[in-house]
Amino acid sequence: MPPLLSRKEIEEICLAGENAAREYVLSALDRHLIRSLNVRVTSEQSPAGLDFNADVEIQVDPIVDMDLERLAEAAADHALEVIDEKVRAKRVA
Repeated sequence: MPPLLSRKEIEEICLAGENAAREYVLSALDRHLIRSLNVRVTSEQSPAGLDFNADVEIQVDPIVDMDLERLAEAAADHALEVIDEKVRAKRVA
């Protein structure tokens, strides 16, 4: 059975998730306070289908008093929501 999504479509979906996570973090933190923002979105074929994962790492200026772990988790969740929307749209099209 051929894959439901092409390699190019998977790359586009991963990029959309990555951008969504970055935008989420930038909506909560001033860009100048961020020392490092690493977002990684991956896809993997599993017996159940295609699985996507999102990891977000944030390093900020020491003056920032915020739960960065919670922000990173929320950004990763947002990325996965966007990915789910994109995958559903591709399957319907």
